[in-house]
Amino acid sequence: MSTATLKTKPDPDVDKQIRRAKAVLRELKATLEDLEDRRELAAARKRNGGKLGTPLRQAAKELGL
Repeated sequence: MSTATLKTKPDPDVDKQIRRAKAVLRELKATLEDLEDRRELAAARKRNGGKLGTPLRQAAKELGL
């Protein structure tokens, strides 16, 4: 068996495709996280049955913001 390695020049097109694919994956991940948040929000609204939530100022005060 040979221990020689294949030596090739870096392919700028392949590097560009990899960068683009990584960017697409980041966008998909962000979109999925947003969709999960929307699903959780819809479920919370359904659970609360139209009851009013906590006002923003009160929540901020309780959280010490």
